[in-house]
Amino acid sequence: TMAGARARAWDSFVTTMEGARVRSALIQAGAWAIFAAAFIVAINAVVNGTGADRAADTLIVIAAGSRLTAYIGAAATEVDSGGFFIQGAQRLLWLEQLVADRRHAATGEPPQRLEHGIALRDVSFAYPGSDRLVLDHVNLDLSAGSVVAVVGENGAGKSTLVKLLAGMYRPTTGRVEVDGVDLATIDDEAWRARMAGAFQDFVRFEFAAQRTVGLGDLPRLDDEPAATGAVTKAGAEDVVERLPEGLATQLGPTWPGGVDLSGGQWQKLALARGLARETPLLMVLDEPTSALDAETEHSLFERFAGQAREASASGGITILVSHRFSTVRMADTIVVLSGANVVEHGT
Repeated sequence: TMAGARARAWDSFVTTMEGARVRSALIQAGAWAIFAAAFIVAINAVVNGTGADRAADTLIVIAAGSRLTAYIGAAATEVDSGGFFIQGAQRLLWLEQLVADRRHAATGEPPQRLEHGIALRDVSFAYPGSDRLVLDHVNLDLSAGSVVAVVGENGAGKSTLVKLLAGMYRPTTGRVEVDGVDLATIDDEAWRARMAGAFQDFVRFEFAAQRTVGLGDLPRLDDEPAATGAVTKAGAEDVVERLPEGLATQLGPTWPGGVDLSGGQWQKLALARGLARETPLLMVLDEPTSALDAETEHSLFERFAGQAREASASGGITILVSHRFSTVRMADTIVVLSGANVVEHGT
């Protein structure tokens, strides 16, 4: 698979780089050891030497000593750099262990169709190491088949709420229920396989345009009609039409002949990627049009809401997140967040 190929390429790159770093460190250590030994011999010769050349020898030793100081400084820099990589490796290992623990803790399967919906029951959330509640005893019912808008100022907890629904975060207290079943008992990968979405922070995948979109639904990665459909749903046809080879165009400036895009164009393709999966139980659009103007955002949200209602046979819920009230009036339900609480909830 592409994921496996990328993992192998990354492992090969890291192994090569780390091998080069180790060899470089060993060579430098050997060179410094030889230099230190020669320096000690030189000092001993000066201390025990006599004659007219003693002053010149002393100057040579002093000059060599200044070079030794520079080498020691370089060594300290290497040690500090090594500490940075070790710290990064420790964080990666912690993250891998966290994911592994959560994967083994839950084995339940999500429903094939939402009958009732998704609910938050007395949910509070604080980030690790902080006592400040980002969400404070939130109770919320999201009906199956509905389009729900979540609005609020920056920092109101909109993205946190979305990540709780997506299973990326676990509530500090309370629970998230899917048709009455605690989301914590459902396998993370199984739940995310029934999700789709696009976010404000997106990745610029430098593949052929078709695969950049197709990553949103891996089983159909190389399905051109599926990618074309996702592009149409996202309103990204104008981006593809301007590419020299359409969906076959290699994207990204790091590739020879690769085509770079503007921020808005990359975001439209990320949005298409988020819409590639068919009949998700949960569709999350967390300010996916932040690089676009308000009028374009409103037009796209109107389109997404219409598409969601047409595809409501699975009971899927569509979440539209925005800080602009004017762009989400087409939603069935609007949830207003402020001060870690739901302050308004209705049509």
